[in-house]
Amino acid sequence: MKPLSLLLLLAATVLSAEPVQLRKSGNIVTFEYVTQDEDTITVQVPGKDSVLTYKWEDLDQEWTKKNSPKVWAERELLLKPAKEEAMEKKKRAQEPEEDPFAKVSTPTDTKSLIRSLSVSMFDGLKGVQIINVENILKEGEVEEATFWKTFNELKAASKPAPGTKEKSEATDKEMSDKSDRAEVKKPEKNKPTTQKSKYSNNNTTEKTNQRPEQFKTFEENAKKDYEAEKKSFAAIGYFRLLAEGGVKGKATWAMLRRAPDDRKAMVTMLRKYEAMAAELAEKPDARSSRNENLALKKHLQNAAEAIEKVNRETLTMELSLSNYCQTLLSDLPK
Repeated sequence: MKPLSLLLLLAATVLSAEPVQLRKSGNIVTFEYVTQDEDTITVQVPGKDSVLTYKWEDLDQEWTKKNSPKVWAERELLLKPAKEEAMEKKKRAQEPEEDPFAKVSTPTDTKSLIRSLSVSMFDGLKGVQIINVENILKEGEVEEATFWKTFNELKAASKPAPGTKEKSEATDKEMSDKSDRAEVKKPEKNKPTTQKSKYSNNNTTEKTNQRPEQFKTFEENAKKDYEAEKKSFAAIGYFRLLAEGGVKGKATWAMLRRAPDDRKAMVTMLRKYEAMAAELAEKPDARSSRNENLALKKHLQNAAEAIEKVNRETLTMELSLSNYCQTLLSDLPK
């Protein structure tokens, strides 16, 4: 028999027929004590054989504690294990549980570091918040057709799925065809050709400059995707298009200028791997790859610094940004 059970049994024997005062709803009655558990107390009316059971929660427990100390002492013995268990649970609840994902798994060699970097390069980013396309076009000095081609190719280049290049090329062709169709002036039916009036040039210019509906649709969808936080973009996409340079790189740079959250996420990621590469380079058991790790660290550092320089204050895209993106991409597995 357990010590606590034996102690309670002895206490119940000693307290048999012990008078106990119970108070309920302001009324006080003296009973003969019979037994109790964590939730109830059983008593007997003096001079009668019938027994009554009351819930402790319905009684004035402070009154019983003050006026029937022996009965209350037995109750405290009963409640002790439950109290200790409750305190232990509370203690465990106060201690923050260790999050397995909070542990940063440090790569043990250069290959595992690059493999981990490659995965992080595909982490989803919010992309550019398009409020006014005209401003982005002016800053990037690109036509709207080129901008939307680059915008869709950036999303395609951000995906690891096979056939990305083919899909982006198909998107380019589709965009080009639609743009060309939008710029073609359809001849009016059943209208004879007349000599051009002095107003004909103005009318032609107005129709030519009219924005295609396709571009409006692209803009609406881009705004919806941003609000829904679809995160269709990734660092790998930015790096691929920036590395290409030219008009496409300029359009990507113009978008990156207006995507502060993406820039911050990329810089944080690059700095993290820069620190890992530096740590690997100093490991005694990795001396053979020390130069390789130091080179990778420098490439990550250069890329991070180049991204940090991209902001709304910079008015031109630096050539070094494209070069550093090319260099880091060359470190990643093809």
